[in-house]
Amino acid sequence: MEKYSVTDIPVGFLKALNGFMREMYNWEVEYYQKSIDAFDNDSSESDLEVEMRNSLLPIFQEYVLEGGRNYDRLENLVCGPHPEYDEDNDQVDIISIGEGEISVLIKKTRGLASVFRLHLSENNGLFKVCGRDLQSGQKWLKTYV
Repeated sequence: MEKYSVTDIPVGFLKALNGFMREMYNWEVEYYQKSIDAFDNDSSESDLEVEMRNSLLPIFQEYVLEGGRNYDRLENLVCGPHPEYDEDNDQVDIISIGEGEISVLIKKTRGLASVFRLHLSENNGLFKVCGRDLQSGQKWLKTYV
């Protein structure tokens, strides 16, 4: 895996990656608990789904490019006891820096030991997530953000 110095990494990239991971972590923690509470209380699942979608959409609008499977999570609203984005516990390594695009490898250290790549691209000085791949054996599969 390539190593990069801090001077190679655009500040906007770090701001976008850290902001996205923090926002997603907070969303997952909040709505995992609300999902458990709703299940235990026989609350309306559709009302909770609307609330979850309405809370997730601004995060995606700020940090994720539309297209491909990027916004699929707004339909399936996945969240679990071990959030998919956990900047305090995940191992995150920059694996490539290209012209206007940076990719990171994220290894989960809690829950399922999954590994995925997150790709961010720069447009008009702003970095946004432009794709995510999940490692399955030796293959990389496109997946939702």
